[in-house]
Amino acid sequence: MELWIKLFWVFAIGYWLGKWQNHRYRRDKILRISRRLQLQALSLELKSLRQKLSAQPSRASRRTPPYAVRLIRRRPNLPRWQRWLLALLHQRWPWLMRHSSFRPMTIIGWLRRRSTRKHADKIAAGKRRGRPAIPAHIVEAVIRIARECPRYGAAKIAGLLKGGELSYPISKESVRQILKTHGIKPRPKGKRQKPREAEPSWQAALYNHTVWAMDFKTVFDVRGNMLYIFNIIDHGRRKLIWSRATLHPTSAWVAQQLREAVGWEDPPETIVLDRDSSFLPVVRHTLPALGIKPRRIGYKCPWQNAVVERFHRTLQEELLDFIVPINVRHVNWLLGQYQQYYNTARPHMANGGYPPVLPGQPANDSAYSGGTRKIETVKWLGGLHNSYRWAS
Repeated sequence: MELWIKLFWVFAIGYWLGKWQNHRYRRDKILRISRRLQLQALSLELKSLRQKLSAQPSRASRRTPPYAVRLIRRRPNLPRWQRWLLALLHQRWPWLMRHSSFRPMTIIGWLRRRSTRKHADKIAAGKRRGRPAIPAHIVEAVIRIARECPRYGAAKIAGLLKGGELSYPISKESVRQILKTHGIKPRPKGKRQKPREAEPSWQAALYNHTVWAMDFKTVFDVRGNMLYIFNIIDHGRRKLIWSRATLHPTSAWVAQQLREAVGWEDPPETIVLDRDSSFLPVVRHTLPALGIKPRRIGYKCPWQNAVVERFHRTLQEELLDFIVPINVRHVNWLLGQYQQYYNTARPHMANGGYPPVLPGQPANDSAYSGGTRKIETVKWLGGLHNSYRWAS
């Protein structure tokens, strides 16, 4: 039994001697002690600085300008027993030291925050002020259009909602805010548009409603042959009157297209056209026979026929850039589909965001009654473009 007791004491003494001789243990212990001393010193320094701020400045320091005052760290004016007491309190019960910065402004801050919270709760519980919120089904419609048509910007989405069969008045800024809120990045803006001039006079407005414009647009088919697209557009509502393609744009073919276009629409007073050689017999014979006055633009001045030239750019960006025509029959079928979309579903800036042909508005439309309805997608040209209407 005595042997086991001796072995135990030998093991204990060796264990403690080895632990004491361990350099790593001694180093960690010294670091812990030094950190505690640093914390105590910092707390005492903080107390001394607070006492210094609360003290009344001397007369000499009042006469000294602020830029000439030299900051001198003074020794803490605390007795030794206060230092040991503060260090002991900070080490043993740190929660007691949290209220050491309790000042009159603390109570004032509490009262202000309580009053602000009470006022905010009262406003939130009361009647809502400002503009009425956009209905949830309109927000869902904006998000759906933006995801199905990523090439559409905020202005075009607002035009689809305002001018199509949905007929809900909304601004492009509201659409842009909805997209931003839901993390959808709108289409980047192009060049900044110039400010519009003053509104046209009655004479200009009536003149635009009795004027058509016509011109050719070229495109290559799959075999490399050039197809000529003959377009007629109305200056008033920007309605696409006629759009047909051919391989041989002769004067007889152009005259026949004009007769067919006038047969479906009321003939205008004037038609604007360029100085193409194929238009010369039309100007001399066909247009006077139809009771239409031709107005030819200057030589190499396409900007004088700007309405139809701008339509050619739209046709190129919205249709011709995404297709390769197989033959004349194929491109004519596509042009017929695009003409229907362009006239009935596509919003136009010149018409205030409405299409050239206004859709009929039902009498009991829930877009204004506050009810919630879903929209359905109408695909044009195989999904190249979309329009939207209320689901029945």
